Amino acid sequence: MSFSTDVVNGILVFKVEIPRATVEIAGELKNELIKHFEIGNIKVVVDLSNAEFVDSSFLGALVTGLKRSRMSGGDLRIVGLQPSVRSMFELTRLFRIFTIFDRTEDAIHSF
Repeated sequence: MSFSTDVVNGILVFKVEIPRATVEIAGELKNELIKHFEIGNIKVVVDLSNAEFVDSSFLGALVTGLKRSRMSGGDLRIVGLQPSVRSMFELTRLFRIFTIFDRTEDAIHSF
C-alpha cells in the first residue's frame, strides 16, 4: 500500500510511503479518506515527508479530502513538505487553504 495509517489521540495520521504521489494513488487516497470519514475519523493529518513529487491529481484528492472533512465538522492538515512539494503548494496557492506544519506532532496538537 502507498500509505500507512495510525490514530493518535483521536487524530487520523495518513503517511504517504512513496516518493511520487501521482494519479496512480490519488484515487486510493480519496477512497481511504472517505472510508475513514464514514467511521468518524474526521480530523486528519496527511504526512508528505516521504513525497518528493506530487501531481495535480494527488493535490485534487487532498482538496476533496479537506472539503469532506470540513463538511463533517473536522479538518485536514498537511505536514512534512519537501522543498519541491512545497513549491507545488505555493504555485497552486494551496498553501492558502491548507494548514501546513513541519512536524506531525505539531499538527496533532493543533486540533
